[in-house]
Amino acid sequence: MVKLIPLSKEHLSFLLEVRNHETTKYNLENNSVFNLEQCQKWFETLKYSWYIILNDDIPVGYIRTNGSEIGCDIHPNHRRNGYAKTAYNLILKKMNFASLWVFEDNFAKKLYQDLGFKTNGEEKIIRDRKYIKMIYINE
Repeated sequence: MVKLIPLSKEHLSFLLEVRNHETTKYNLENNSVFNLEQCQKWFETLKYSWYIILNDDIPVGYIRTNGSEIGCDIHPNHRRNGYAKTAYNLILKKMNFASLWVFEDNFAKKLYQDLGFKTNGEEKIIRDRKYIKMIYINE
């Protein structure tokens, strides 16, 4: 069973394992690599809710919020199993509005469309790739 638990300091090594993976960084606006010390300092000043996605109590990814902006990263060993979709559905049922940014060529764009996100026309170029904003309105 998939559930979300609040991110804690004990999860930071796992978060970095996912976040710093080449395939994750490729689809992030900020593709920098972070070390544990940097991550701990970031965690101490975190103002928004981040959650670890657990499947049968095993961490498979995380979902992040920044006000109404959300995002999700799944560990490479656990991708394509529906964990991101389930996590987004759990978060979105608590929100009336959400937004996210996605590279136009990211396979996750279809997931966002399936969840009800629509492009809003905002875009920028990051590392020679089109980065588009999508919004979700709970109607």
